[in-house]
Amino acid sequence: HRYVPVGLLEVLPQSLGMRPPAYYGRTDLETLLASSKVDDWIKISEMLLGPTPANFSFVPKHRSYSYKVLSVDERGDKAENG
Repeated sequence: HRYVPVGLLEVLPQSLGMRPPAYYGRTDLETLLASSKVDDWIKISEMLLGPTPANFSFVPKHRSYSYKVLSVDERGDKAENG
């Protein structure tokens, strides 16, 4: 048996590509704690530990999030030459 989220059963007809609705917690704090966004976690740490310094800059540890997405102007010849 497969688990079908209740939110998918509210809309008829269903399709295979449908996803469950976004998670919303019982409170704003619970929604923040369930977030995967870095900005939300910085906000949580500021609530618990106080404000961050003015020159604070966070660089995620994981490689998939650590690289800045370059625009076409910033890439220059690299995009053309591979």
